Amino acid sequence: MPVKKTKTQSKEKVYMVTGSAGFIGFAVARRLLETGHKVVGVDNMNDYYDVILKKKRNDILLKFKKYHFHKVHLEDIKKIREVFDTHKNIDVIIHLGAQAGVRYSMENPWQYAHSNYIGSLNIFECAKEKKIPHIISASSSSVYGNSKPPYHEKDSKTDTPISVYAATKKGVESLAHTYTHLYPMTIVNLRFFTVYGPWSRPDMAMLKFAQKIVTDEKIVLYNKGKMKRGFTYVEDIVDGVLAAEHVESG
Repeated sequence: MPVKKTKTQSKEKVYMVTGSAGFIGFAVARRLLETGHKVVGVDNMNDYYDVILKKKRNDILLKFKKYHFHKVHLEDIKKIREVFDTHKNIDVIIHLGAQAGVRYSMENPWQYAHSNYIGSLNIFECAKEKKIPHIISASSSSVYGNSKPPYHEKDSKTDTPISVYAATKKGVESLAHTYTHLYPMTIVNLRFFTVYGPWSRPDMAMLKFAQKIVTDEKIVLYNKGKMKRGFTYVEDIVDGVLAAEHVESG
């Protein structure tokens, strides 16, 4: 079934997309470029998973004349400020860049604190300085932690994260609330539930399961297989991200 595309405004805009070489960031950036907008891409191209995959995504985006890429770590405030100084006409920030992976956060919690929390602080602070009024920020279903499902977007009980990754995402939500309280800006946090689709991350269940089936290997299930999970197709995520641009602080 074809995916219904989000209607976009005819006026050309300039978007900053952090994590532009990542799975969701790539899909969002490509949609914006295909609909005639300019995209300032920011990604550190780290090796958490296959860098070749990230480069291939980024190479597709580089074919668009209106795509400008910066290889930068979000936690490097000096470099981030240089990107903002280079592109003075950014209309909207779509902040999808982060250190991904729940289990890896137990091995290297500092990376999550630096990339996710400090990185988001840098983006929010630069947006404040440059008077960019609208940010769409990626959160995660993991912030619900030990809360009892089914979850709802209006649930306010997200005080029991059970991973460092989730804790940093919850921290970014709180930081966003503070900035919108103090300054004339809108920050919309979107809690993604396990995204799948073309150009997916190889560490996600869908791709891992498919690979095991192809190679006739055993599929590893965590928690003894006692789990339920909601999955979201990546193009539906893109629709939601772009629709969030029209949400105002309330």
